[in-house]
Amino acid sequence: MLRLSRRVEYALLALQYLARHHGKAVSVREIAQAYGLSGEFLAKVLQQLARSGIVGSHHGVYGGYFLMHHPRALTLGAIIDAVEAPWTGLVECRTGEERCALFLHCTIRHPLTVLEQRFRSILDSTTLAELVEHPAVQPLP
Repeated sequence: MLRLSRRVEYALLALQYLARHHGKAVSVREIAQAYGLSGEFLAKVLQQLARSGIVGSHHGVYGGYFLMHHPRALTLGAIIDAVEAPWTGLVECRTGEERCALFLHCTIRHPLTVLEQRFRSILDSTTLAELVEHPAVQPLP
């Protein structure tokens, strides 16, 4: 079934934390401790986000990561695209150049294409600000 990867979850949690501390450089250690995450894996995710221009970083004693854009300008779709390979669709007939044997007579291809478009539209219209404004729980003390 369709689900977010651990990489996407870490990215969303880290960006949510950075949005709450907007304007301040935050260390990987601080974010990892706040949510009980693996610092090593989180660092790799933040490096990907930095390469994509979603976050910036400062080196040194007072260094860390910070948002490059306002949380309202960052969509979940853009965040997911930054840390994951491009999404290939819900079913295999929609991937690559090869078609499945049922392609010409398939009765579910079009409805699933519509579903994919709706899902992507939701990701592209949901912003990081929405994750910040409506958290279910607070980070660890």
